[in-house]
Amino acid sequence: MSREEIVTLFMEKAALAAAGTLEVADSEALSAAVPLLVQDGKKVYCPALTQLEQAAVRDVVFRVEGYAQADATVEEVLAGIAETGSIVCASVEGRAVQASLLPSHHVAILPTGKIYATLEEFFASLGTPPTNVAIITGPSRTADIELTLAIGVHGPERLDIIVTA
Repeated sequence: MSREEIVTLFMEKAALAAAGTLEVADSEALSAAVPLLVQDGKKVYCPALTQLEQAAVRDVVFRVEGYAQADATVEEVLAGIAETGSIVCASVEGRAVQASLLPSHHVAILPTGKIYATLEEFFASLGTPPTNVAIITGPSRTADIELTLAIGVHGPERLDIIVTA
């Protein structure tokens, strides 16, 4: 599969899993997109460890120091899996996996070069695996014994994925 086909498959599968998807060309477009996704007045946590994260929150007004106080997390994720439209969050580079799970809105930044065709390809690419890994497919959803669907019980009720070059 070509890189373009992998990215297209990822976007299709993520959208089918009820994730918001957006493809941007560069850090300027990323910086413009994030404030449109995060509602005004929402408290945003971003570790700002990478250039993409720094660009993403450049124009975000309400930033907080910790994810426990946040309404939304904006972060670059470790990888994407095209076959399922999943993102991979991990405890690497001082990141807390909980930041992707606790706030009600997760905005994941995913460079195209970090999208793998299959989960097997992703794990094969790792040297030493991270201590904690969360593979997330769409917003959190669960159903009780009576099959009543609930959104956002065990993680964010909204997931937006921004794919960038």
